[in-house]
Amino acid sequence: MRKKYLNELIEFSQTVRVLYVEPNEKKREQILSIFFKNIDIAVDGRDALEHFYNKKYDLIITHIHLPDRNGIDMLKEIRTVSKHITVLVISAEVNYFIELIKLGIDGYILEPLKIEQFISVIKKVIEKLKNKEELYQYRTNLEKKVNEEIFKRTTNEKILLQQSKLALMGEMIDSVAHQWRQPINNINLNVDMLQYDFEDGLITEEYIKEFSEKISGQITHMNNTLSEFRNFFRPDKKIIPFSIETACQSVIVLMQDEIKKHTIQIKLNIIDNFIIDAIENEFKHVLINLISNSKDAFEENRIKDKNIVITAQIKEGKKLIIFEDNAGGIPKNIIEKVFEANITSKSSDKGTGIGLYMSRLIVEKYDGTISVLSSTKKKSTAFTVSFN
Repeated sequence: MRKKYLNELIEFSQTVRVLYVEPNEKKREQILSIFFKNIDIAVDGRDALEHFYNKKYDLIITHIHLPDRNGIDMLKEIRTVSKHITVLVISAEVNYFIELIKLGIDGYILEPLKIEQFISVIKKVIEKLKNKEELYQYRTNLEKKVNEEIFKRTTNEKILLQQSKLALMGEMIDSVAHQWRQPINNINLNVDMLQYDFEDGLITEEYIKEFSEKISGQITHMNNTLSEFRNFFRPDKKIIPFSIETACQSVIVLMQDEIKKHTIQIKLNIIDNFIIDAIENEFKHVLINLISNSKDAFEENRIKDKNIVITAQIKEGKKLIIFEDNAGGIPKNIIEKVFEANITSKSSDKGTGIGLYMSRLIVEKYDGTISVLSSTKKKSTAFTVSFN
């Protein structure tokens, strides 16, 4: 086992990049023949610094007394660039020992050089270098794994966002069909009545004017609805400032059929009509998620008097959107995790728990926060979205 370890150290030492500062040519040969293969020679302090700035080294072995520039000054300059490069000092004196320790040297060999002592010190230095390399590899692999996990998580979040958008798109298209059905029925009914009224001689100029106004009103309603849906589904990626009141009213138009169908009363309480810098359709996505959750909770908890209040105000420098409902409250075992993926209090056929998770991601994307307070006793829930 020990032999195997020594072999590993010797093998590793062959990969170590060494700068050896030695003015004595005879001593150079002595050290070169022992351990190292990848080694550069510097003959003085100035020459050593030129090597250091032009090439990367793992280990510097140097004397203190050098021509041109002494070893202490040379090491001080090296330490201003690299605090961690391994340094081994060879000297016949101990006067500089304390100063060298302050410079963070890794080994000190007294001259006259004894080969056994040198090998022992070099072995320890190589062990330290090997541990450094293993730690570096560990950190590199760990960083790689962390980056891979971050990439996976980011990818999964994008997939979840896309799935949420597609699900919402399906609901919105269904809502368009519902919102158009009534005006189309009204137009058909008026057209059918036109024939009978003509046969009965009831058509006058006033009749035509009234008929025209009715049809125009229905078509205007359909155009307005279509315009809102087209804006919502437009793949707009630009951050354009918009008012909170405009965004809220647009969402109510988008969801008016569902709101009427489930007899929900929505009150807009715009205390401060502030501006939000975001992608408007993404923000609307948050409001639609909150209204959809309330709608499902109203049905789940069989609430008769269904009320939602959306308040917008600026308080202590924060832009707040407070979304309150009386849909029964969120259970204690759910509320702490309500913004996590796949957490829901709905029955399995009503939801997947993605809506609030995606809402949190959207709000945080614009440096905002979303929080919730709920009481099953008071049967109320309040979500607060806050922007600086």
